[in-house]
Amino acid sequence: MQEHHQLLQTIYEIVKNDPQPEHYGCRPREIILRRLQEWSVIHQQLLMLCEEGFVSLQQQDTLIIRITPEGLEKVKQMNKKVRSI
Repeated sequence: MQEHHQLLQTIYEIVKNDPQPEHYGCRPREIILRRLQEWSVIHQQLLMLCEEGFVSLQQQDTLIIRITPEGLEKVKQMNKKVRSI
Protein backbone atom coordinates (compact mmCIF):
# COMPACT_ATOMS: atom_id res chain seq x y z
CA MET A 1 0.00 0.00 0.00
CA GLN A 2 1.33 3.40 -0.93
CA GLU A 3 2.16 5.68 1.98
CA HIS A 4 -0.43 8.33 1.09
CA HIS A 5 -3.07 5.60 0.94
CA GLN A 6 -2.06 4.62 4.47
CA LEU A 7 -2.81 8.23 5.42
CA LEU A 8 -6.24 7.84 3.80
CA GLN A 9 -6.77 4.77 5.99
CA THR A 10 -5.80 6.85 9.05
CA ILE A 11 -8.32 9.54 8.12
CA TYR A 12 -10.95 6.85 7.67
CA GLU A 13 -10.21 5.50 11.16
CA ILE A 14 -10.82 9.00 12.54
CA VAL A 15 -14.16 9.54 10.78
CA LYS A 16 -15.62 6.04 10.43
CA ASN A 17 -17.87 6.20 13.51
CA ASP A 18 -19.49 9.48 12.48
CA PRO A 19 -23.01 9.09 11.04
CA GLN A 20 -21.85 11.10 7.99
CA PRO A 21 -18.10 10.52 7.77
CA GLU A 22 -17.71 12.63 4.63
CA HIS A 23 -18.91 15.68 6.60
CA TYR A 24 -16.56 15.21 9.56
CA GLY A 25 -13.98 18.01 9.60
CA CYS A 26 -10.74 16.33 10.58
CA ARG A 27 -8.01 18.64 11.89
CA PRO A 28 -4.26 18.26 11.40
CA ARG A 29 -3.59 17.49 15.07
CA GLU A 30 -5.85 14.41 14.89
CA ILE A 31 -3.75 13.06 12.05
CA ILE A 32 -0.36 14.04 13.51
CA LEU A 33 -1.15 12.20 16.75
CA ARG A 34 -1.85 9.00 14.83
CA ARG A 35 0.80 9.16 12.10
CA LEU A 36 3.91 10.21 14.05
CA GLN A 37 5.32 11.93 10.96
CA GLU A 38 6.46 15.46 10.25
CA TRP A 39 3.64 17.77 9.19
CA SER A 40 5.45 18.54 5.92
CA VAL A 41 5.31 14.84 4.95
CA ILE A 42 1.66 14.54 5.95
CA HIS A 43 0.79 17.72 4.06
CA GLN A 44 2.41 16.43 0.85
CA GLN A 45 0.46 13.19 1.19
CA LEU A 46 -2.77 15.15 1.77
CA LEU A 47 -2.14 17.09 -1.43
CA MET A 48 -1.70 13.81 -3.32
CA LEU A 49 -4.95 12.46 -1.87
CA CYS A 50 -6.70 15.70 -2.79
CA GLU A 51 -5.43 15.42 -6.39
CA GLU A 52 -6.78 11.87 -6.53
CA GLY A 53 -10.16 13.09 -5.24
CA PHE A 54 -10.05 11.08 -2.01
CA VAL A 55 -10.04 14.06 0.39
CA SER A 56 -10.99 17.71 0.28
CA LEU A 57 -9.03 20.44 2.03
CA GLN A 58 -10.51 23.67 3.30
CA GLN A 59 -8.59 26.42 5.07
CA GLN A 60 -10.57 27.90 7.95
CA ASP A 61 -8.99 28.98 11.24
CA THR A 62 -7.06 25.75 10.73
CA LEU A 63 -6.94 23.27 7.86
CA ILE A 64 -10.06 21.08 7.63
CA ILE A 65 -9.68 17.68 5.97
CA ARG A 66 -12.74 15.76 4.79
CA ILE A 67 -12.80 12.34 3.24
CA THR A 68 -14.83 12.24 0.03
CA PRO A 69 -17.28 9.52 -0.99
CA GLU A 70 -14.57 8.36 -3.42
CA GLY A 71 -12.11 8.20 -0.53
CA LEU A 72 -14.53 6.11 1.52
CA GLU A 73 -14.92 3.71 -1.41
CA LYS A 74 -11.14 3.50 -1.88
CA VAL A 75 -10.63 2.54 1.79
CA LYS A 76 -13.34 -0.10 1.55
CA GLN A 77 -11.64 -1.57 -1.54
CA MET A 78 -8.25 -1.55 0.22
CA ASN A 79 -9.75 -3.26 3.27
CA LYS A 80 -11.33 -5.96 1.09
CA LYS A 81 -7.95 -6.67 -0.54
CA VAL A 82 -6.27 -6.96 2.87
CA ARG A 83 -8.95 -9.39 4.11
CA SER A 84 -8.64 -11.57 1.00
CA ILE A 85 -4.88 -12.05 1.45
